[in-house]
Amino acid sequence: MKKYLTGIIDHNWFFLALVVFIFVLPFSQALVSIFAGILLLTAFIEGDLKNKLFRIKSNTVFLFLPGIFILYIISALLSNKISSSLYDLQKCLFFLIIPLAFLLGKEMNNNQKQFLFFAFIISVFVSTIMALLNWILTGSVQTFSVHNVSFISHIRFSFQIILAFWFLILIVQSNFRNINKMQMLLLLATAVYFLLFLLFQQSLTGIIAFSGSVLLFFIINVFRLSLKKRFIILSGFAVFVIVPMILIINAVQKFYSIEEIDKDNIETVTALGNPYSHDFSNPLVENGSYVSLYVCESEMREEWNKVSSVKYDSLGTNGYTISTTLVRYLTSKGLRKDAEGIKSLTSQDIVNIQNGIANVIFTEHKLSLYPRIYQTIWEYYVYSKTGDANQKSFAQRIEYAKAALSIVKQNPVFGVGTGNWREAFRTTYEINNPQLKVEYYASAHNQYLNYLVKFGVAGFLLIFFLILYPVIKTKKYTDHLFLIFLVFMFFANFSDSNFESHMGSSFFVVFYCIFISGDTNYLKLSWRKQP
Repeated sequence: MKKYLTGIIDHNWFFLALVVFIFVLPFSQALVSIFAGILLLTAFIEGDLKNKLFRIKSNTVFLFLPGIFILYIISALLSNKISSSLYDLQKCLFFLIIPLAFLLGKEMNNNQKQFLFFAFIISVFVSTIMALLNWILTGSVQTFSVHNVSFISHIRFSFQIILAFWFLILIVQSNFRNINKMQMLLLLATAVYFLLFLLFQQSLTGIIAFSGSVLLFFIINVFRLSLKKRFIILSGFAVFVIVPMILIINAVQKFYSIEEIDKDNIETVTALGNPYSHDFSNPLVENGSYVSLYVCESEMREEWNKVSSVKYDSLGTNGYTISTTLVRYLTSKGLRKDAEGIKSLTSQDIVNIQNGIANVIFTEHKLSLYPRIYQTIWEYYVYSKTGDANQKSFAQRIEYAKAALSIVKQNPVFGVGTGNWREAFRTTYEINNPQLKVEYYASAHNQYLNYLVKFGVAGFLLIFFLILYPVIKTKKYTDHLFLIFLVFMFFANFSDSNFESHMGSSFFVVFYCIFISGDTNYLKLSWRKQP
């Protein structure tokens, strides 16, 4: 093993720094920043000037990504708001540091490139195990608590899981005849584990990105097969597309199967003889039942305060009052909002309400995607009925996109600049949706819209050129894993501004540079079947 590692490192300290950088990616934003600096420093001091000049001359493709950082600087200077642009420059710094490190650093061979990916697989695997242990030990029952179990953002971590999954799949595909069954089963089992973890963590952005990568994988492989195998592959792809569509359609139909109310004959008093409050104008529903019907606050307050130390009028962990969460939770269970309804709650129900869980669905389907789908449908329903996007992730994204499109329409060619986008969004929110609270003002959760807002169509096209030209120039589009990587990031950027986040940009840029480096034979294993 020592001899193997010595041969892999091959006195390449830049490569060793890169291994450590890759290994810390799933764990710490701070460590990623530190080792990005170490990566550049190592590349700068290792080797003599003559070799560096030769590498710069032969690796000019690494100068394109820094062009994106330069665009941010030019935009900041033109907007004459350097201090307001520092945040964007900081988030974009990896587009400068990492490509320069690859430009100056020693070239990697195939074995080293392959070793990097296996180190990444181990790192992601360890991180998922620790995340699961964190989830089990904390015992959190909050809605979508699985989003918070990983060390970094669940969205950014989902990209790492997707890349790890496809590396293992393509390793098996590329070495199908050269590895034994046990090795193949181990690789495939790890890939399946990553896929299950992706579904467990319920990142819609990650699932959308993964779906896009699956589409590309089918397209790449279907034309390489015989008609019979092609039919099997297409059938499998049809199932992959149709089953989720059926689940989503069923979820929508189930949500909109709302109870019919006879206003003239509805009960007006509780079992204790107290009057019910019926607000027929309130459209909010939970599991098909109206939230604002059969409400007796006096009974709920008195009965709830008997069974819970967290009082009826206090704030819960979700930022809403206990009373608000309680009303929704009771409705979701088909119970009336009175003393009898409170008495029907179990001890676990009470804990759930105290922890901000507003619907029993979120406790009954913990390991299912249905709660995430329901939450998205519910958010859109509330938003469409009330126009209120506050504390609703999906609804806020709609408002963000609307605001971004309004700004782009007014500044289509060169955008508003990196120093002016906050002010532009704030003004647009005040005009478009006065209901949206200031604390929820943000840029578009869409990388493409953010680029259009800041740089206009001209800057947007330039950025695409700077990213895609090196791929075409080096002909690395023949690397299927690289193509899959680009495609799932392409889809992911529709629902988040990943290139302007610390962990999103560092992940994208470092693997982009790894893919651009060397050739594409890194997927071929040296392992052979034992006779």
